[in-house]
Amino acid sequence: MKTKVATAGLKRKRPPSKTSSAQNAPRVPARPLVRIGLVFGYELGFYRDILHGIKSFAAERPHWVFTPLTADRRELESPAARSQHGFIAHIFTSAVGDMLRKRRRPVVNVSGVLPELPFPRVVIDHEAVGRMAARHLLERGLRHFAYLGYPRHAFSIGREFGFRAEVETAGHQVAVFLDRKQSIGDPTKLWRWNQQLLAWLESLPKPVGLLTSHDNQGVQVSEYCRHLDVHVPEEVAIVGVDNDDWLCELARPALSSVALPCERIGHEAARLMEQILSGQKPATPRLVLPPVRLVVRASSDIQALPDADVAAAVRYIREHADRPIVVTDLLAAVPVSRRSLERRFRRHLRRGIWEEIRRAHLERARMLLTDTDLPMSVVAQRAGFSDSRQLSIVFRQEIGETPTHFRRRHRAPGAMLGTE
Repeated sequence: MKTKVATAGLKRKRPPSKTSSAQNAPRVPARPLVRIGLVFGYELGFYRDILHGIKSFAAERPHWVFTPLTADRRELESPAARSQHGFIAHIFTSAVGDMLRKRRRPVVNVSGVLPELPFPRVVIDHEAVGRMAARHLLERGLRHFAYLGYPRHAFSIGREFGFRAEVETAGHQVAVFLDRKQSIGDPTKLWRWNQQLLAWLESLPKPVGLLTSHDNQGVQVSEYCRHLDVHVPEEVAIVGVDNDDWLCELARPALSSVALPCERIGHEAARLMEQILSGQKPATPRLVLPPVRLVVRASSDIQALPDADVAAAVRYIREHADRPIVVTDLLAAVPVSRRSLERRFRRHLRRGIWEEIRRAHLERARMLLTDTDLPMSVVAQRAGFSDSRQLSIVFRQEIGETPTHFRRRHRAPGAMLGTE
């Protein structure tokens, strides 16, 4: 017979509430919101990549709140604009600068148009952009050069200066066309028809290496060449700036372009804004970042060297830069004597065979460091180096820094996974 266990008078202990300790704990006050106005266009990859960099900086700052604003008076004088604690802006007119100044809030400028504005800035080394493009076109064996830009925009003036300096040092001249039809308010809009520019392009001696101040103009030149029945790159080798994927692929053929560290611009601009808002004085009111590299596409993929053997040897080196190259490999592909080829390299390129091989390996390593997250051992292997140690030694000798530092310097913090 089963007996019942007497439970009368016994009180069950209630299990402790799961929320009681949390309810009794003192509440940590939430951090006050920091409202940042973003004054940008959004039609170009240049803008979007800068915004990606700003976003990466804000990933660990959940109290940051962004407000997109267009660069017109109605928005910049709206209640939304007046409620911002600061602005990160691409300022391309004095009127926009004046409206932002009236807000009496910190402003960080990421535009290379008007350097005289009084705001802290994060910008590109535009002279270095021009020099990089010039070196690329000189390496292609070209002897005629041209530049297409704007008369008043600081970014265009700097790129023209660097391009001209590098070309003139090599003993050549630069023909220049400055587009006055494009107004200062829309230096990055898609191009408009310009009969004077068309006539200038037709008048250039061919073959010619031509740098445009940004990718929009590169697309413009490629279309003008079609109107003129001028072949790209055989008669006009074109290089743009910004490496905007959409625009570069829109050009026919695809446009070579100087890649800029846009995400890092955004990240550094956000860092500068945080320093200002916290009451710190920025270490520098003007941070200048170097270009990343020149991305070679079909529009400048030409060998215009007058020596066919040297042109064939350079083509072989560039096509095999993903593996170790020795001179005997080269001589098997280009059957001339080593002494003769070396002498002709120095006559036409002003450097020797080994220097050209090393340059090709370094250029491939730069591309892998900036465009991938591959570890250093894999980067070294895919750039023709025996191992990461050799890559590091050559990088220090030729570039003046380690591969890891180069990668960090050209990419927004937080984007790098590889190790040295």
